[in-house]
Amino acid sequence: MANRSYLYSLSNQPTSYTDRPESISGLSEWPYNVPLSYRILLSGNPKLCASLVSDGFESDSPDDKTQLYAISGDFNTGFIRFKNFIEVVRLLAAEKSAPLLSMLDETVDFLQQHQDRYLLLETIELDCMEEEEEAALRACVEAEVTACRDVGAAIDSLPGDPRMAADILKGAAEKEKAPPLNVFYGILFNDNFDCLDNDTPLGLYWSDVLYCELENKEEFDEFV
Repeated sequence: MANRSYLYSLSNQPTSYTDRPESISGLSEWPYNVPLSYRILLSGNPKLCASLVSDGFESDSPDDKTQLYAISGDFNTGFIRFKNFIEVVRLLAAEKSAPLLSMLDETVDFLQQHQDRYLLLETIELDCMEEEEEAALRACVEAEVTACRDVGAAIDSLPGDPRMAADILKGAAEKEKAPPLNVFYGILFNDNFDCLDNDTPLGLYWSDVLYCELENKEEFDEFV
């Protein structure tokens, strides 16, 4: 395993490993963490769905496979929330980081070009670092669903005025606040915004070529 989280856009909410979408595209991957950007995007009605990364484990019996889960969310709802967040971050980046500022524009352009009906967040590689039983693995994904909802609530709690929101966001990043703003603690708005040893990376790396490529329905059916 590569021990990464993976983000995709796709046309369905998978009910099983074989329930392949008509269209699917990679969006991003991140080592040993789930970046804040993933959680914001998945904050649009997140729920458990079947993992498309793996149909159980190699050690499973063909008749008794471990059920593995991922998270599905509405692309447009999460994307609107993410764009609102980006406009707030833009004010802070303008003061501290030209690279961060440029990545914000690249992020919006990339996601618009790869937009689909739903998003898929796969965390099975990270979860397997800690757990191996089906119930415990499901609990890990359920906890991540809660984390996505919490981030959405935090963004929705920010005032509509971007400058006021930026001041609150900056304060919450520097000093841990009570929920829902506690999810912003540790964000960096300087050139180290995506440093790998940061516990709260923004996660502004985007590519449709990922280590874990997933097949759409047409590609999958060719080998069934």
